[in-house]
Amino acid sequence: MDQGNDGTPEVEALRKRFETLQARLNAGKIAYLNRTTLDGKVIDYEALSTIAREVVQANYDLQKATYGTVRLKLTVAKLLRRGR
Repeated sequence: MDQGNDGTPEVEALRKRFETLQARLNAGKIAYLNRTTLDGKVIDYEALSTIAREVVQANYDLQKATYGTVRLKLTVAKLLRRGR
């Protein structure tokens, strides 16, 4: 299986951005469900969807840099209903 450019500074930066956005999405989901704030703002569905779209884009950028193509397609709906 082709590992692509794994380990290059660009890929590592994209991986870090993806992981950061994933953590932000998880925090946003918790804030949304508990009706609390994230970064001083109450999280509504639109804000949560925006974060999820950023996660999808970061994931696609990471896959393109690593494999040269997008191998796993994500959707906002899947990210918002996922338990993890």
